[in-house]
Order: sequence, then structure tokens, then C-alpha cells
Amino acid sequence: MLSGFVLVLVEEAGVPVPIPGDFLMLALGVHARRGSVALWQVLLVLEVATLLGASILYFVTARAGRTLVYRYGRYIHLTPERLERAQRWLERHGTLAIVAGRLTPGLRMATVIACGVFNVPFWRFLPGLAVGGLLYILLYTLLGYFLGPAVLDVVEGIHLPLGLLGSLVPLVVIVVWIARARRGLQLAVHTEASVVDRRHRWRDGAVAGALATLVSTLALNVLVHLGGDLALLAPGDLVEQTRARLAVLALLRVIGPVLLLAAAPAFMAVGVIWGAVYAEWVEPHVHYPDWLSGLAFALLPLGIALVIVLPLVDGASPELGRLGPLAGASEAIRHVVYGVALGTIYPLRLARLPQRLRGGSARLPAGAAQATP
Repeated sequence: MLSGFVLVLVEEAGVPVPIPGDFLMLALGVHARRGSVALWQVLLVLEVATLLGASILYFVTARAGRTLVYRYGRYIHLTPERLERAQRWLERHGTLAIVAGRLTPGLRMATVIACGVFNVPFWRFLPGLAVGGLLYILLYTLLGYFLGPAVLDVVEGIHLPLGLLGSLVPLVVIVVWIARARRGLQLAVHTEASVVDRRHRWRDGAVAGALATLVSTLALNVLVHLGGDLALLAPGDLVEQTRARLAVLALLRVIGPVLLLAAAPAFMAVGVIWGAVYAEWVEPHVHYPDWLSGLAFALLPLGIALVIVLPLVDGASPELGRLGPLAGASEAIRHVVYGVALGTIYPLRLARLPQRLRGGSARLPAGAAQATP
């Protein structure tokens, strides 16, 4: 129950996790039918987790989301006109629009982000979130409760594509956004972004580190889902198979689910800190193509993960056993993607500068970014 609370909260807060919340609701419904836990307790715990997690995402996007969406949204066809139409739709339909969005597959997170971006008052947002979230929880939990293992047997046959799409779709959206943003800013392959606005580069590096962490996590989730049924999973029910996917979250078995509330933000914070380190002390002195500069830097955190972190986790939980080469390989892949993403995203900081600074040849060395005409 506690693990379900934590994972739903983290997922609703916008942090990608390998276990979709839908499957947790189904599984908890089955446990309620078997008498392991009271049904009302399941519904209450999941509703509270949804309210807390989605509220966190709402306040984050309310504080910083609007500027980012308006600045970069045009690169994925989210024009100001479309965003304003969405704002009017939310204002016109109010709570009903929020409830409908929370019940529509693919729009649950987008609804929360839109409410934050367009400054929908929290007193209006919260009731729609509560009603929509409860209806969604009821649907999946009661399916598990009344239909039991039969539903899980059906879901087992489709969990790979559903889980895969849950990470693949946002990953593709972010990658397309990065490519369009770089093309829109006319960035060269090698962009010495740190020569401009030096006093803010650590902050922009931290933002790039957060986005790179998100990209690397999504990419690893895609690989886990693709490889899981092919090679890694032993026969068993859905819950056990889902747990078997968590090689990259082996630390959870060691620290326990309670500390996941701190571990998930800490995981993101590590990526943010490495991004700031890259921007402040590394990027100004490395003169490779952007992606290669980030990749070269990622060898440092990868070395720390392989030499210090994994040996500490390896064997710390008896039921998990030895992690083996798979854990090291997954960390290597995650850090490679993180480094490439960090090096590619960091030069987008030039978009926040006035055009006269981005376009002045005296300010930028040869091969650096030029402003869009």
C-alpha cells in the first residue's frame, strides 16, 4: 500500500516511473478483493497521492511553465494562438474541463500542466482534480476488485506496448522540441554558449541538467520495456513482473519505500547539480561538438556511479541478489544519454538572451550560435 502511494505520488508529480499507476490500481483492487486491504483504504490512499502529486506539478508549472511553453512551444507547433485558445476553453468550461481532461488518456498530465501554465486558480483546479482523479481511480481499482486476476491476465498481454508508449511518446516530443529549438536558433554543431551571460550559466546548466535527467530516464524506461519481455523477466504475475523491471531502481529495495519520497527528488537533484557543474567549469573549456562535450563530461558521473554507488547497492538486499553486469550496462546507457542530452540542450540558453547579444559577432566566437533573422 505504501509503495503504491509513493509511486502514484511521484508519477503524478511528473517524474516518469517504470510502473504505470494504472497497473498499481488494478493490483491493489485485486488485493482488496482478496481481503489483504480494505477497499476504502485503497481508494483513500490513491486519491491522496493523486492530489498531492498533481498539486506539486501544478505549482511547479504555475511558477515556471508559462514562460517556457511560450518560448519553446512554437518548435513543436504549440503556437501562442493555440495556447490562448486552450486557455479560453479552460476558462469557459472550468471544473468540467479539468474533470474531462483527467479522464482522457494522454491528457491527464497535460491537463495539470495547462492549469498551471494558464494560472487557473487553485481553488478551481483542486475540485476538478479531486473529482476526475477519484473517477479514474474508481474505474481501475474496481476493475481489479470485481474482475480480479482475469483483468490482470488481459493487461499482461498489452502491458508492454502501454508501458512503452508511456515513455516513448514524451521522449519523442522532447527530442523533437530540442531539434526544432536548435534549428530555430540556428545553432552550429559546436556552440560556445558560455561566452555570453556568464553570471547565469550555472542556473541554465542546472535547467539543462534537469531536462537531460528526464530524457535519460525516459530513454532507459523505453529500453527496459523493450527488453523486459524479451530477456529479463521470469514467468509470474503482473506485480512480480513489474517488480522485476526495477533493476535501475534497486536502491528502493535497500532504503525502503518510505524514503522514495526523498530518493526521487534527490535523483533529479543529482542531475541538476551535474548540469550546473558542466556549465560552470567544464563547457567553457571543452571545444568538441555540443553532444560530444556533454558525452565526455558524463564519463565523470558514470565513473562515480560504477565505482562507488553500485558497489554500495550490490548485495545490500538479500532477496535482490547480486545486480550483475546488467546494472552497470544500464547505468552506462543512462549516463551516455544524459551526457548527449545535456550537451545538446545547454546551448538553448541563448534563447533567453536579447537578440542583440545572440546576434553580435563580437560576443560570439566563430562557430557559435547566430540569432534567427
